[in-house]
Amino acid sequence: MDDEQCSTIGLLELERLATLQSTALLDSPAEEAFDQFTRLASTILETPVALVSLVDQNRQFFKSSVGLSEPWNQARQTPLSHSFCKHVVQMSEPLSVADARIHPVLQKNLAVSELGVVAYLGIPLTTSQGHTLGSFCVIDSKPRQWSDRDASILQNLANLVIEKIELRIFAKQLHGDYLALRQLELYRDEMVEMLVHDLRNPMSSFLAGLELIQISGELPQLCQEYVDLAYEGGNELLGMINRILEISKAEAGHLKLDLKRLSPSEVIASACSQMAPLAEKSGITICQQMHTQLSCTADTKKLHRVLVNLISNAIQHTPRGGNITVSVQADEPADNPQRPDEETRDSHDAIALRFSVIDTGQGIPDQAFEKIFHKFSQVKNSQVAEASTGLGLPFSRMVVEAHGGRIWLESELGEGTRFHFTIPASQTNG
Repeated sequence: MDDEQCSTIGLLELERLATLQSTALLDSPAEEAFDQFTRLASTILETPVALVSLVDQNRQFFKSSVGLSEPWNQARQTPLSHSFCKHVVQMSEPLSVADARIHPVLQKNLAVSELGVVAYLGIPLTTSQGHTLGSFCVIDSKPRQWSDRDASILQNLANLVIEKIELRIFAKQLHGDYLALRQLELYRDEMVEMLVHDLRNPMSSFLAGLELIQISGELPQLCQEYVDLAYEGGNELLGMINRILEISKAEAGHLKLDLKRLSPSEVIASACSQMAPLAEKSGITICQQMHTQLSCTADTKKLHRVLVNLISNAIQHTPRGGNITVSVQADEPADNPQRPDEETRDSHDAIALRFSVIDTGQGIPDQAFEKIFHKFSQVKNSQVAEASTGLGLPFSRMVVEAHGGRIWLESELGEGTRFHFTIPASQTNG
């Protein structure tokens, strides 16, 4: 064997050992998922011993064993001096031994004299990438001629074992990819927050300068229009910057609530009043409906903004002549069997206030339901102009969840959309 061949074999062995390590099975506790296969092999083939053996550079580790004698059963491993499985790994082929005591290679193996191995049948545990990690074997303490049926049964069981091992490898890789993605998202969010922080100060200075121009004296009409447009656009941009910062704080768990006892009807009336000019300009009618006298404890300003966000979203997606209904009612857990987070309900989910914003717009496709509450996500709708920043709904979700409530939507294309969110109700009537 020349140096190049030796180098290739060494590299393949390193890859095999790396794959074995990636399974995280070495030195791991016994598991029923593997023990069931060794029990089946021992029972069907009528052998006293069955092993799932993983072979590293200086030992074999038994991930599962049946009938192994002490102290090996307790240790769950042996050195390679006591291993037939190492030969299965080296050859990457099945090994059938009728009587190891007279086998030209194995008769001096310490597994014969110290473990009582006489007859041995081992199937390589080889991954789809060609790395043999160990052997699935059965052992008898007396001579035995292994049949083709025996080998076929053990091969089928070994196939199931290697499938389970490869699933472990794949799951570990996915987990690593997930952690890497989360780290990238963290870097991205930190970068966005840093940029937004850096933008807020110059934008505030820009608006302050425009205010000084406005109060410094009368301007020509055209100049005044330009200044007003710049001021309006600057305020909108500053608002967007502040919303991004608020969402970042909420995601970091730093969203602070100024909780006070409030009347739902007053919050709804305030939000509808603020959005009335935009609705009138768009040819849309806003209706208010109050179906409960219950009050709640909430952050008035943030709850107001949630309603404004939902009404604004409804206006954007409702054609002229349409209607928007803003309502509140008592909400029992059983009232909403279609909530997407049904499994998260618990004993504290008693009576809540359900706020609803219902429009007669074009509706939202089912595939958009999940992403609509994500940052910068927009629902494409050919019937209306796109004017959303994709920040209002994510912020609304965070505010609602910070209050201990939940938010969801129901929609059918051509039939309009119904946004609902709950806020825990106070225990006494308001």
